[in-house]
Amino acid sequence: MEHRMQLQDKPFQLIKQKTKTIEVRLHDEKRQQVTGNDIIIFTNIDKPQETLKVKVMETVEFPSFQALFNQYSNIEVGADEDAQLSQKLAAIYQIYNQRDELEHGVLAISIRLIK
Repeated sequence: MEHRMQLQDKPFQLIKQKTKTIEVRLHDEKRQQVTGNDIIIFTNIDKPQETLKVKVMETVEFPSFQALFNQYSNIEVGADEDAQLSQKLAAIYQIYNQRDELEHGVLAISIRLIK
């Protein structure tokens, strides 16, 4: 199955450079459809003409962003190498709210860039 998602420029570029290998999303209705071997087409929000195609290697559910961030390295999730947990949580809560996190849980999508 093929999915379409949008990304801000920084995580988009990190996936393009093959350093960010875990995409972090709410495990909402749309993301519940994502499974291993699916394809995701990411569109760069800042440069809509830029897209990336990735293969989903696996998906792992977590009850919270904190649990997810404790499982993966900063590099894997696209955070600065020296970012603290509190900084990663502050950044993700600018995108998602805690009520949705509690309602849906979160999803780590392991991805690999394909050409």
